[in-house]
Amino acid sequence: METTLVAHEKWSFSRKLSFRFIFSLFSLFILPFPLSFVFQIFNEFTIATAFGDFWNWLTGIVASSLFGIEELSTRPTGSGDTTVDWIRTGIFVFLSIISTLIWSFLDRNRKNYYKLWRWFVLFTVYYLIYFMFIYGFIKVFWLQMPELRIDRLLKTYGQSSPMGLLWTFMGASKTYSIYAGLSEVIAGALLIFRRTRTLGGLVTFGVMFNVFMLNMAYDVPVKLFSAQLMLMGLYIAMIDRKAILGLLFFQKQEKITPWPRFFKNPVKNYVLLGIQVLMIGYMLYDQISTSLTRRDQYGEGREKSALYGLYDVQHYIKNGDTIPPLLTDDERWQRIIMEDPGRSIVIHMDDQVKYYSSSIDTTSLIVTFSIGRDSLKKEYPMNYEKLEDGLLLNGVFREDTLSLKLKTYDLSNFYLKSRGFHWINEVPFHRYYPQPKDNW
Repeated sequence: METTLVAHEKWSFSRKLSFRFIFSLFSLFILPFPLSFVFQIFNEFTIATAFGDFWNWLTGIVASSLFGIEELSTRPTGSGDTTVDWIRTGIFVFLSIISTLIWSFLDRNRKNYYKLWRWFVLFTVYYLIYFMFIYGFIKVFWLQMPELRIDRLLKTYGQSSPMGLLWTFMGASKTYSIYAGLSEVIAGALLIFRRTRTLGGLVTFGVMFNVFMLNMAYDVPVKLFSAQLMLMGLYIAMIDRKAILGLLFFQKQEKITPWPRFFKNPVKNYVLLGIQVLMIGYMLYDQISTSLTRRDQYGEGREKSALYGLYDVQHYIKNGDTIPPLLTDDERWQRIIMEDPGRSIVIHMDDQVKYYSSSIDTTSLIVTFSIGRDSLKKEYPMNYEKLEDGLLLNGVFREDTLSLKLKTYDLSNFYLKSRGFHWINEVPFHRYYPQPKDNW
């Protein structure tokens, strides 16, 4: 009886108006999901590309006509707050207003939008689940802000951008990364079930509000998208706003919104349930399997160099001459980082950084540095000898004969990497490494 009353309830003018606007706006953000998700399973991205191309075309017209921007780059840059994104968001808001006005005029006698609202909520919920799982699992497996690399440990705070500093302090703690990721995964999981959907909306809003504030405070260019997910989570939670506010503020018991089955025919309900189970199952499988693969590729499970470490160049002999460690020298090597199997990083005395492709033959004891690609690629093999506290490196590099003595730097001196967690602290451990390195 209660379900029937809800389905036939007469909505107020303001409720119908707000639904039309939110439906229009969220739909513009969400589409072409879930079709794009289904096509993605089969490695087919045609529909997503078509939507992207259309909005890029329309954004270009608006940018040229209203703002006089003739050359508007739509090339992916990793930023979600580009000029294109801001103009597109403005277009979405404008189209939603126009759509709401036209819809309100043409459908002004409608009693309610209960059935459409139910489906709209379902699609919004699954859109949120999809992205909460994406951003959650990439943190759970310590991939978005990964374990700190040696070259990152050498940078000072002052050299970091605000976003770089955020990535550093998040990457310094696997525990916090997992916690942050689980918060997002749990929010997505709570959205799956009808009984916990309101709680899921609240948790999604809280988690994404924190993400949004981090993006604002540290200038991370995902401000628009994090705000979008935050507002969608708030919308789902506020479906039961009377019950929430009654419990928290007015100590008054209010009825929660009933979530009856979509169809009277049980077969149709089972089909819908099967589709939902398959979607959630594939989302979990895709994110976990992808994260495991990426963890082995570039995360904590990645392969490391056979000569893994940070080395200080104590002696640098070039063409028979010993070159002193002058900070103004832009050719003498100051440090070498060997972390990844196929790459070496050379830091010169003037702090310029050079990245080289490299390979290590542990049988012949040869390190080969490579410069250039394809037909222009040049290789420079250098013999190495392991010492108790470092390496000897000899060979021809570019056109010079080099003989280097390298001393291993103890990475435990980097407190961000070695300090770890302690239950008992007699005094706060709030410091920098007090002793500079030999050649600093």
